[in-house]
Amino acid sequence: MKILAIQGSPRDEGNTQTVLDVVLTSAKAAGADIEVIHVFNLRDLTGCMECFSCQRTSDGPGCPLDDDMQELFVQALRADVVVWATPVFCWTVAWPLKMVMDRFYCLFKFESADQYRCLLEGKKMAAVITAGGGEKDGADLVDETLRRMAHFSRSRSYASFIAAHVQSPESILADQNLLKRAEAFGRELVG
Repeated sequence: MKILAIQGSPRDEGNTQTVLDVVLTSAKAAGADIEVIHVFNLRDLTGCMECFSCQRTSDGPGCPLDDDMQELFVQALRADVVVWATPVFCWTVAWPLKMVMDRFYCLFKFESADQYRCLLEGKKMAAVITAGGGEKDGADLVDETLRRMAHFSRSRSYASFIAAHVQSPESILADQNLLKRAEAFGRELVG
């Protein structure tokens, strides 16, 4: 099983990465192959231009923008599980991840306004969400956004792990309950 984690935090060693590391280490121990893409490190990441060129092809992304998203599309199509990892930024996903989500539009192929297929159909989707506040202080909204994306993608399943009230990587690593839950979530991704 191949898991692609799309890490949307601008901080490579922050709270989101710390929780994601625990989840993915557990998934790897359960037999998964892991690939992590740090969105903030992609070169020349461009937002979706809404040009609809991607709709001219049905068997691949078809996005004409020449940047690192092309490789991310390939990785997502190869993966069995796509994990979105993000901190809560003003009640939504971090901006780098939002750009990636918008660009994933090219993986939806529309035949009409209400008839489409998704090149990610049948994959598992999951989320790792970190928040300085409580679950109802924005993490729930991020979870709902990613849940709806998974549903629209016709994913096989969606699961989320919310680490609320986290203040630092050190406090995360000291929270045995959080670590146990994150490890269990990693195993669930493989199962």
